[in-house]
Amino acid sequence: MTVEIALVFIIIGCALYLFATEKLPIDVTALAILVTLMATPILFHSQWLLERGVNLKAAFPNVSESLSGLSSTATVTVLCMFILSGGIQRSGLVHVIGKRLFPFLGNSELRQIIGIGLLVGLVSGIINNTAAVAIAIPLVLDMVRRSNFKASRVLLPVSFFAMMGGTLTLIGTSTNILASAILADDERIARELSMFEFTHLGLIVLGVGLLYFLTLGRLLLPRSDARPLAEPDEESFIVELFVPNDSALIGKTLEDSKFEPHSGADVLKLTRDDKTWIKRARTTGIEHGDIIMVRATVRQIMDLIKENQVDVLSDFGDTRKARADGQLVPILLRNRGLFNGRTARAIDFWKRFQARLIGLDIRSPRSRRLAQEKLHVGEIALLEISRTALTRLHRNSDVVVLNEYEDDFDRKRMTIAGGIVAGVIILAATTPMPIVLTAIGGVIAMVMTGCISKQDMYADVSWDVIFLLAGIIPLGIAMTKSGAAAWLGSLIAVHAVDWHPIFILMAVYFITTILTELVSNNASAVILVPVAIAIAEMLGLNPLPLVFAVMFAASTSFLSPVGYQTNTMIFGTGVLRFTDFAKVGAPLNIILMVVTSCALYWLWPIRLA
Repeated sequence: MTVEIALVFIIIGCALYLFATEKLPIDVTALAILVTLMATPILFHSQWLLERGVNLKAAFPNVSESLSGLSSTATVTVLCMFILSGGIQRSGLVHVIGKRLFPFLGNSELRQIIGIGLLVGLVSGIINNTAAVAIAIPLVLDMVRRSNFKASRVLLPVSFFAMMGGTLTLIGTSTNILASAILADDERIARELSMFEFTHLGLIVLGVGLLYFLTLGRLLLPRSDARPLAEPDEESFIVELFVPNDSALIGKTLEDSKFEPHSGADVLKLTRDDKTWIKRARTTGIEHGDIIMVRATVRQIMDLIKENQVDVLSDFGDTRKARADGQLVPILLRNRGLFNGRTARAIDFWKRFQARLIGLDIRSPRSRRLAQEKLHVGEIALLEISRTALTRLHRNSDVVVLNEYEDDFDRKRMTIAGGIVAGVIILAATTPMPIVLTAIGGVIAMVMTGCISKQDMYADVSWDVIFLLAGIIPLGIAMTKSGAAAWLGSLIAVHAVDWHPIFILMAVYFITTILTELVSNNASAVILVPVAIAIAEMLGLNPLPLVFAVMFAASTSFLSPVGYQTNTMIFGTGVLRFTDFAKVGAPLNIILMVVTSCALYWLWPIRLA
């Protein structure tokens, strides 16, 4: 071992310690690595060291190479994928898919686990898997609240399926993009990976995960949540829904039509002429003209306004329905002279504020109909109002405008955003254009079509991941230039020279899995991809299968909540214990280590001719 290699390993050791202990934020640690690598040859290179065979300038990245992580195709591509994922999320496309899916999954835990898991897994191959889990978490929590299942038993498979789904395409996870950039920069490989180069292996991994959770994995899932699932903070309102004569609900019960799982709203009562059902509201056949009283969030109310099955009533009239182009605004009632126990109908919100009263934020209705509810100072009401009238309402001293909600979800935006992401993938897969070019073009298209605003574009980027990539990419350069990767590869190759290639692949997979749990998936890829290439060169093997072993192991490390971002995200809900990940993930890691290694051996030529 040379002095240069020893210095690189000392820097790696310090980095591993800081990554594992998180004494500094991960992105700050990465930037500290960058500064250390850049400063070492500048501060300590000397003629005295050169005379003794120590050439720091040759072993460490120069200033330009140290800053190459900021302009790396991997960093730029990952940044663009965050923005594209944000555009998809804000368009409401995934929200609508999940909403349509829930009625078919709501009453079966197994269907929830497999259905949501597969949906997230497949979506993770199209958009970044971290973004897919971010979208899925609130949908899953809402679903398990309504079905009274344990949140931990659904969330854990969702994260694992997202990680496995990220192995389907080049853009599924930042690890794949980073490894591709390292291969392109290595003169022995000198090419990037194509979009679907390893999709067949990813499908095998996803299939194994599906079988695992259908059998052993389901038995190992937590039997209880670490703590009760907290109630959502999102405010909700009681609204009235009118059943029109062409509604698909007529002749069915709300229970049979799966109205609650489909809409997300909680049914409180059903009113027909002078009859009212509370306990039997869900099991009574629906007729034209029925009034369904529900409690729903603002997002759910927006969805109900667009529904054809029911009309959301405004001013609680029998036929006046809410407009789809109105803006929803919660207000605080403050005028004691006006809101002193008068009914909602008597106040006439349209005449006073040019606004329609949509809902009330009260614990439970005190009257048979909301129009008969007496309003008091301090209560919150939901209005539907135009932009012009809203400006005047802000100046009205009778009420306080608490928030403004605009329905950004529309089918046109969903179609455009989905088309843009599909175009990014198709162009990268079928033309000579690299993924970084199509991704940048996709971001420009997202902004120009109004799918995402400038403010949202920057807000949707996980900047800690971007700076992490910028900081650790120069570490891979130092591993190669100093000879550290070759030295470490030779150390492993000496012992593995007589091994069967499958055992070499398993060893690389195992080392990557453990290192990923100590640091992060991206850091382990930067350290071990050059090592995998060096091992292949020394043993006369094809480097691609070994690099794929590193990529897949780094992207599917299930042992703890700190090894991968999606695990950290679901751990943040508070319903999972630290040990739940190892209990469910360790057997799956072992199975995937064997299956992936065998598949790599059979799908790619391992020995060079």
